[in-house]
Amino acid sequence: MTRLITREQQKVLDSRFSEVTGLPSILLMEQAASGLSEFIADLVHAYDIGTEYDVVFFTGAGNNGGDGWASARQLMASGCRVAVYDLYPNRELSPDAEINRAAYKRLGGEVITKREDVAKIKAQFVVDAIYGTGFDVKRPLSDSAKEALSLLVSMKESGSLVIACDIPSGVDANTGIAAPEAVKADVTITFGRRKIGQVTHPGCMMSEQVILRRISMTDEFVDETLGEELCVKALENICLVQDRPPDGHKGQFGRMLLIGGAEGMAGAMILAARAGEKMGVGYTMVRTVESSMPLLATAIPSVLLSTVPEGEGTKKDLPQPTAIAIGIGAGKAPWVEKAIRHLLPLDIPLIIDADGLNVLADMADAFELLRGRVERGLPPAVLTPHPGEFIRLIPETAQLLREDRLKAGRLLADRAQAIVVLKGMATVIAMPNGDAFINTSGNVGLAKGGSGDVLTGMIAGLAAQTDSIESAVTRAVYLHGLAADIAADNLLSETVVTPEDVIDALGEALMR
Repeated sequence: MTRLITREQQKVLDSRFSEVTGLPSILLMEQAASGLSEFIADLVHAYDIGTEYDVVFFTGAGNNGGDGWASARQLMASGCRVAVYDLYPNRELSPDAEINRAAYKRLGGEVITKREDVAKIKAQFVVDAIYGTGFDVKRPLSDSAKEALSLLVSMKESGSLVIACDIPSGVDANTGIAAPEAVKADVTITFGRRKIGQVTHPGCMMSEQVILRRISMTDEFVDETLGEELCVKALENICLVQDRPPDGHKGQFGRMLLIGGAEGMAGAMILAARAGEKMGVGYTMVRTVESSMPLLATAIPSVLLSTVPEGEGTKKDLPQPTAIAIGIGAGKAPWVEKAIRHLLPLDIPLIIDADGLNVLADMADAFELLRGRVERGLPPAVLTPHPGEFIRLIPETAQLLREDRLKAGRLLADRAQAIVVLKGMATVIAMPNGDAFINTSGNVGLAKGGSGDVLTGMIAGLAAQTDSIESAVTRAVYLHGLAADIAADNLLSETVVTPEDVIDALGEALMR
């Protein structure tokens, strides 16, 4: 897992680097440009298709434009056919960018200042160096930027490949929200550390493939400068396989209890139970309504079954669980709220999903009960909402959810003192302390009913076997998406992937 940063944090890092090393900030610009130039030069020399220009740069007035000017100079020196479209020829640029513009011109580099002249050009690659991380979606694009982005679209449609310098212009580096005029890159070359907006949705779609080029900042320097609090990391390259003793027995690997499965919704419970079993849990137990018992007994004969308590008492007929998930296909019967109230004070990892979240949203004291767990030293509950369930939990955040999924997830996690798994593309995991993770695995094949039930079963299965609920959640979310990616590869299509296919691919995913 690697740390992601905001535009404000990038400025702090740049300033601190010069302060600590005594080196000028323009050195970082040269390093960033070198990373961009090396990537482009390799492509040009490998795939020269004989266009009039190898590379045309679109440069803005800030440091992102400065990266472009520096890269253009470097590529010109390597023998590439280069031109720069200067959006602001009569404007003084940021200091480091101005130095690089002047250097490029002094070396005889070609500069284009008129839109109509650029429109006539045929180029193999076009570099978007207009805004970079300095763009804030709350501020409108300038007319010059809008015209330039429109021209980028035309050149892309004519066959030019668009390479974004650091982040596509018009994409907010903090939230991933994109202006309507933003152009989707074919590849994004970013520097130092990836930005949150490149990994979260929808920025991840606009950035396409993101390639990181390191500059002179170690991980220790970054963490020391930014601190460990409110850290955002990308979920990727997680070690998924845990060693198990060859003489292990079922009593060593936890006891998972799933509660739900109302009449007509037993399928959700079947998916969750099968997924939980695939996580290697020792005992899989299901508590469901009487009418669902025959179907569940036939579909998953390996589980221990019990009916939900419809009266005043609580059931004691199953072994003591080491993790519980409630709400899977549960409906909104009175017993669901009763069960949630009974479970929240217990010292057992608890996952609340689906109808459990809908019932929770109707409980006036829900957040008080959730916070009470943490106040008593119990592990935080895990809430796994999709956007609709999220809004039912905190209706006033509907606009925030559209604008900043990360901030929305953190808000709910803080208010409930719970671990929030905000599902969707680039799933956000927000911890009660403000730390967060953005998932990088998965595909649109997961956009089917039942996929969330599989994830809940996986979280519960892992939570039943570990002392760290945080680890269980992060591993399950990444593994869930990875299994969907493997299923899509095996089936040659994302469209055809079903929740059952995801479960079937878990074994292969665990070996990655």
